[in-house]
Amino acid sequence: MNEEKRKEDLRKKSGVVTIEKRRFPRFNVDLPLKYSEVKVRKKQGGIAHDASEGGLLVYLQEKFPIGTRLKMEVFFSHGFRLTPIRAQAEIVWADIRGPEDWGEYKYGLKFINIGKEDFSKLKWLLDSLTA
Repeated sequence: MNEEKRKEDLRKKSGVVTIEKRRFPRFNVDLPLKYSEVKVRKKQGGIAHDASEGGLLVYLQEKFPIGTRLKMEVFFSHGFRLTPIRAQAEIVWADIRGPEDWGEYKYGLKFINIGKEDFSKLKWLLDSLTA
């Protein structure tokens, strides 16, 4: 019985250690966005919930398979203007059911094509969140 008690105590003391595997820190943003599949013209609306230099966590209305490439514009206020960050991204993971008002599907996106000017806007936005 003492051996079982010792194992039980050991289980209680041990925990799960999570090691962050991301290259870039993520920041909560909750920004509106427009998106479409790369070869589709019709744009839909969504929400970017967090952002990093490497990608976004977004809530969208449509179901897509992993690997789908999207064109997107993420909008943020810069002074008195609404400024877009334009990029192409790939869905690297998917989950269903985000918060009701944010869209039906939750996706992790990795940037695959972002211009220098748009990347500068993204860095400015992220830097402004740490100040």
